[in-house]
Amino acid sequence: MHRIFASAVSPVTGRGRLFNFLRSGSARMVVSAVALALLVPAVMAAPKNQKTPKKRPTSEELDQDFPFQAACIGAKFPAKNIAYKGLAIKLGNDAFMCFDTDDLRMAAGWTGAYLKFDGVAFSGSHGNHPSVAGDQKFATKNMPGVSDENGSFADTRADIFRPVPEKVGRWNGLYLDGENVVLSYTVDGTKILEMPASVAADGQVGFVRNFKTEKNSRPFSILLCEVEGAKGTVSGNTATLTGASDNVTIVELVGAPKGAKLEIAENNRIVLKFDKKTAASTFKIVLWNGADADKAKFAALTSGKAEVPDVKKGGPARWAQTVETKGVIGANTTPDGAYTLDQITPPQDNPWKRRVRFSGFDFFSDGKRAAVSTWDGDIWIVSGIDDKLDKLTWKRFSSGQYETIGLKIVNDVIYTSGRDQITRYYDLNGDGEADYYENFNNQVTSSDGFHEFVFDLQTDKEGNFYMAKAGPVRGGGRGFGGDNFGSITEDAGTVMKISKDGKKLEVLATGLRAPNGLSISPDGQITTSDNEGTWVPSTPIHFIQKGRFYGVENTAHQVSKTEYVKPICWLSHNDFDNSGGEQVWVTSDKWGPYKGEMLHLSYGKCSLFLVMKETVNGQMQAGVVKIPVKFTSSAMRGRFNPKDGQLYIAGLQGWQTTAVKLAGFDRVRYTGKPVASVQSMHVTKTGVELCFTQPLDPASAGDVQNYSAKRWNYDYAEHYGSPEFSVADPKKQGRDEMTIKSAKLSPDGRTVTLEIADIKPVMQEMIEFDIKSKDGKEISQSIQHTINVMP
Repeated sequence: MHRIFASAVSPVTGRGRLFNFLRSGSARMVVSAVALALLVPAVMAAPKNQKTPKKRPTSEELDQDFPFQAACIGAKFPAKNIAYKGLAIKLGNDAFMCFDTDDLRMAAGWTGAYLKFDGVAFSGSHGNHPSVAGDQKFATKNMPGVSDENGSFADTRADIFRPVPEKVGRWNGLYLDGENVVLSYTVDGTKILEMPASVAADGQVGFVRNFKTEKNSRPFSILLCEVEGAKGTVSGNTATLTGASDNVTIVELVGAPKGAKLEIAENNRIVLKFDKKTAASTFKIVLWNGADADKAKFAALTSGKAEVPDVKKGGPARWAQTVETKGVIGANTTPDGAYTLDQITPPQDNPWKRRVRFSGFDFFSDGKRAAVSTWDGDIWIVSGIDDKLDKLTWKRFSSGQYETIGLKIVNDVIYTSGRDQITRYYDLNGDGEADYYENFNNQVTSSDGFHEFVFDLQTDKEGNFYMAKAGPVRGGGRGFGGDNFGSITEDAGTVMKISKDGKKLEVLATGLRAPNGLSISPDGQITTSDNEGTWVPSTPIHFIQKGRFYGVENTAHQVSKTEYVKPICWLSHNDFDNSGGEQVWVTSDKWGPYKGEMLHLSYGKCSLFLVMKETVNGQMQAGVVKIPVKFTSSAMRGRFNPKDGQLYIAGLQGWQTTAVKLAGFDRVRYTGKPVASVQSMHVTKTGVELCFTQPLDPASAGDVQNYSAKRWNYDYAEHYGSPEFSVADPKKQGRDEMTIKSAKLSPDGRTVTLEIADIKPVMQEMIEFDIKSKDGKEISQSIQHTINVMP
């Protein structure tokens, strides 16, 4: 070991060779050995009274007192009964119903246990989703739950993973009133409020659907239940389905207006039919399933009037208690002292044992408060965002949503993107909690694939919304769809635009795998990244163009696969980014010298990068350099605060990442000190030009030994990711050393021009340097960039 160190610091080699040695495999062995030698005593000397980290709660231990949970939910019967956009609703009396917001059908009702909380967001499992855990009593098939004007329930959708046509019906959203969930939907313009409930008597439980309907303009029917192989009969306001066994299903219509009645369809279905111009009314149906010997007990379940609360007033607050945390100022700082990281401590220890994994956030107009969404479907509002962060107050605002992995605030109103819809939230009575979860747009497709995340939520200057959707990746990450891993729906692997009024969804680009985040520049340029996997050899950064294809053939849809748009930059999964987050445009003039530039966030490596763009012959290409701050968790979502002008970054620990904590919410604050970094780069005909934020030391900047460069390509193919391949010998794995012939410093002292032998287009090139600024600051950085075209 002594000889290795002696060789490394020999005065004959100079600083450049020392720099190259420190990046070599031998140096890594030395450093690892030294680190181990230092680490072992430290571990052995750990105090005896050191606390054991708290066990993370399982999904079954999380808060289960909320009245509903949105998810893809499977029922036990009939076969393949899956509510792709389901709402599992608690009714009391250990009874539950699942409403399918795409089909507008009550997919199932059951008693006993609530849900089996399976799936990637709950248990981390691949290829699964939540399902009915108790004793299922009734169901409907995967089909529209409301009929057309002819009474037909025929499914005319080209894609069953979309909502029913608005001419048939539309899901409007839900109201929360204490423990009551009130569903709001329309049938060809006729507004319906429905409050699911239950009733118990004489050891029996009945499922209640309380309706409040407007006068309708056309006839229609609502599907209530069906039993395979059963025969149905109707007597007055009572309908019965009797199967081959002694099991019976009975439905009673209570308090209905003239023109509403029960009917039997297809011999084994019970439907509620409304004649044309049926009067507005409040009424209910009571459904019971049980043994034939107990059917006489059913009558006791039908007493009482229908109840639908006045939802416009808003319901009582559920979470009067808030959680206070204290932030950490200056948790770590960049080597030049220009940026420091402050931590906004998450409410991990909360009264509800609620798991907190931050997936999206935005600021209210005052800049002192932010709304933060979680992967588990919650929104928290944090106040006290100031210089000191010494009193952060967290208030739960909403819950129960379907993987809310994007959040945007528009005019101080919160919107989230989930797998089921974009939701707009209303606090109707000003108590700090959401009372109305409005469906702003639910046109996005969603199957039962565990990996079909809907990532991020952004707006452009006209107010249009944007989000990106992953494809149904198979368990383990290779391939798409099939078996229990979902279907490649029309929106899988795309970037989407939703109109300002929420009425229109448009696919802008296809061919993505798992685009965890996107950005909209001030002039409207859309960007996104992707995650290494099938057809994605390593992490790319894309500039999105409307109607174009971005490489993943399984999600190309109708776009020509021959028009593959190259990324503006690739990043190696080993040392830069194995799983991209979103991008952020620097809109603040209070954040150092980078206003107008683009940043890239790495979810996988928990890192922040400056993206150095250039256009050559009409082709965009770029390189990145790390801004060296250490985040609390992953770097997944970023926003600039409109008041203090600083960058805030949130992230979670979920799928593959180096993050060590479940959640992080950090502020990257500019201290005012000079930044010592490369700021831009340009490919020349003979090499690369590097421009810096401040003048450089001429001796170190002009010493060619202080620079090194390597390059390699990837294999763009269907397999998972790609090794690195030599440019000189494409069949050989590895990186090619490049010869830097000269380094020349410009007269202003800020630009270094490197002459590099045989420079040419390449997927990945890495330039490393160890130089000094004019005032003696160390500038030791690595750049990875892509050369799509030469000037």
